[in-house]
Amino acid sequence: MVKWGVLGTGMIARAFASSIKDSQNSELKYVASRSIESSNRFAKKYNCEAVEGYDNLINLDDFEALYIATPHPQHFEFALKALQEGKAVLCEKPMTMNSTEAMILIEAARKNNSLLMEAFMYRVHPQTQKIREIIEDYFLDEPLEIEASFGFKADVPKEHRLVNPELGGGSILDIGCYPMSISRMVVGIQEGKGFTNPINLESKGTLSESNVDLYAEAKLEFSNGSSAHISSSINEILPNKVIIKNKKTKLEVIEPWRCGEDIGRKSSIFLSHEGKEDEIHFNESIGIFTFEIDHFSEILLSGSIESNLVSHSDTHGNMIWLDAWRKSIGVYYLEDKPMKREKKMNSFYGERKSMPVSSIEGIDKDLSRVVFGCDNQSDTNHAFAMFDYFFNKGGNVYDTAFIYNNGKSDKYLGEWIKARNNRNDVVILGKGAHTPDCLPEKIRPQLEQTLDRLGTNKLDIYCLHRDNLEIPVAEFMDSLNELKNEGLIDILGASNWSLDRFKKANEYSNSKNISGFGVLSNNFSLAKMLEPVWPGCFSCSGEDYKQYLVDNQIAIFPWSSQARGFFLKSQEFEGAMHVANPNLEEQNRVWTNKHNLERRRRCFELAEKKGFEPIEVALAFVLNQPFPSFPLIGPRNFFETESSLKAFDIHLSDEEVAWLDLN
Repeated sequence: MVKWGVLGTGMIARAFASSIKDSQNSELKYVASRSIESSNRFAKKYNCEAVEGYDNLINLDDFEALYIATPHPQHFEFALKALQEGKAVLCEKPMTMNSTEAMILIEAARKNNSLLMEAFMYRVHPQTQKIREIIEDYFLDEPLEIEASFGFKADVPKEHRLVNPELGGGSILDIGCYPMSISRMVVGIQEGKGFTNPINLESKGTLSESNVDLYAEAKLEFSNGSSAHISSSINEILPNKVIIKNKKTKLEVIEPWRCGEDIGRKSSIFLSHEGKEDEIHFNESIGIFTFEIDHFSEILLSGSIESNLVSHSDTHGNMIWLDAWRKSIGVYYLEDKPMKREKKMNSFYGERKSMPVSSIEGIDKDLSRVVFGCDNQSDTNHAFAMFDYFFNKGGNVYDTAFIYNNGKSDKYLGEWIKARNNRNDVVILGKGAHTPDCLPEKIRPQLEQTLDRLGTNKLDIYCLHRDNLEIPVAEFMDSLNELKNEGLIDILGASNWSLDRFKKANEYSNSKNISGFGVLSNNFSLAKMLEPVWPGCFSCSGEDYKQYLVDNQIAIFPWSSQARGFFLKSQEFEGAMHVANPNLEEQNRVWTNKHNLERRRRCFELAEKKGFEPIEVALAFVLNQPFPSFPLIGPRNFFETESSLKAFDIHLSDEEVAWLDLN
C-alpha cells in the first residue's frame, strides 16, 4: 500500500482526497497547506493527519508519494525538495512554469531514482486508451487535422491565480496545456511513438492588463504533414472537445479532459468512418483521479521512475511548446529569469565534479576535453541551467559565434559569466567573419561586438568561421595578428578551412614570424562527411588532413563530432528530438554510403560489447585520436549532456579505433 501526502487544500486537492478512498493500492496519510487551520479542516474531512508547513511534510519519512496541488509557481520548489528526499512526486499540471524547470526536475528524478509524473489525468483514463486504439486502427495512412480547445469564463478578481502573473495566471499554462498535450500525443501515436513535437507554431491571443493571456490560439505543424488548431480561454466559453480527422475518418471527443467525471462518470466518443457512424460509451465505476492514483502507485511499486503514459520527455516537450506559445504572444513570468531559481538550486548540483582536461600552448589554464556549444539555448533561463550543469560536471570551454542565435548566444554566455563571476575559470572559443562577411575588414567590428556582448576584454580562442578563397591568406593572417597584438585574442584558429588553405596560412605566418593558426574547428567524426552539411563547410577526417594534424599536433575543436545523429538508434532519445535535428534527406546526402554504414555497424557492435550507446562510442572515437581533440557538443537538455560525457568512460584501444575506422 502506497502512503500519500498532499500539498494544498484547494478544490483539486479535495477531489484527489475524495478519490483515493476508492484506490486499491493507496491511502492518504498527510496534508499540509499555507495555514494549519486549513490543513486541520482538510484532515478532519478526509481522515488524514495535518502537518504545519509544506517543508515539514516533505521531510517526513513514513510516506512514499507526494501529490502537489499548490499554485503553479510553487510546483518546482516543492517537487525538487521532495525528489531530493527520495519521494515519488505526482505534480499537478503544469508541472512547472517553464521547460527549464521541467528539465531540472526530470534530472532530479533520475539522479535520486525517484518517480516523477505530471498529473494529466485524462492520459490514464480508459477513454484516452480507446482514442489511442482508434488512431492506430483508422488514422495511420494520411496526415491529420486536429481541433482541440478548452475554455471557460472566469469572473475573478485580479489577485486570483487565474489572472495573477505572480501565481502563473493565464489560459495557456492552466488549460492550454491540455490541447497542446493531446495534439502531440495523437500525432505521436500516428508515428508509432508516445508523442511528437511540432516543427512550427503560429499564434495569436488576447492579454489582460497584467499581461497574462485571457485567450490564446495556435496552429501547430508537424513534420508528417499533420496540423492542429488549439485554443484556450479564461474569458469566454469554448467547446471543450477534440476533433481528429482525415479524408476518410473523423473522431469527435466531447469530454476529452475530464472524461465525464462531472456528469456521472459517463462519456462518449463518436467515430465516423466511410459513412458509418459509431458511438462508443464509457461508464466507469471509479473516477478519473482514482485511475490516476492507481496508475501512479502501480508504477511506484514496480520500481520505475516515469510513467509510460506521461513520460518525462513528453512532459518536457509539452513545456517547450507551451513556452513557445505564450512567449510568441508576449507572456513572460518571473520564473523565466534564472536568478529567480538560484536559492532553490543550492542543493541540486552539489560540489563541482572533475572532467578530463588537456592544455594548449598560449592558454594559461587547462581545457576540458569536451566543449559546450552555445547555439541551442532557447532563452537566458535555459542557457543558465545548461551552462551551470556543464560547468558543475567539470567543463570549462564554451564555444560561441557572432551569428549564433542572432547574437543571443554571445549575450547568454556573457550574462552567465557575469552572474557567476567565473571569467577566470572558463575558456571562450569565439568565431566570426562567417559568409557573406568573411572579409578581413569584417573581423574587427564583429570581434568588438562579440566582446561587448560577452562582457570580456579578450577571447581565449578566436576562429574565422569560414574561408573566402578570393582573399589571400596573408590578408586574413595580418588582420588577425593585429588584433592579437592588441590583446584581444590569445589563440588564432580557423573553422571550415581546407587543408591547402590552412597550411598556406601557417606557412605565410612562419615566414613573417607572426602567429599562425593554433587550432582548427572543422567537422571530424567517425562518419566521414560526403558533402558539406552547410555550404562552405569542411571536414578534416581525410587521411592527409589527419596526418597533418598529427605531425604538427594541431588541436581540433570538431563540430558535429557525432555526425548529427547518424549513430543514434531509430527510436533512441525521444526527448532529444528537435526541429534542428537532421532530416532523412540530410542523413542520406551527407553521411550515408557503404563505408559509413559499415562504420555505423561496427560502432553498434562495439557499443553492445562495452555496454554503452553507439553515439557515446562515436564520441569516444573522436576523443581517442593521436592529435589533441576537443569535440564540441550541443546539448539541449541534461540528458544529452550526460550522454556525451559517458564517452569519457569508454576505453578504446588503438586497435579498436582503427577497426572502427575500417583500418
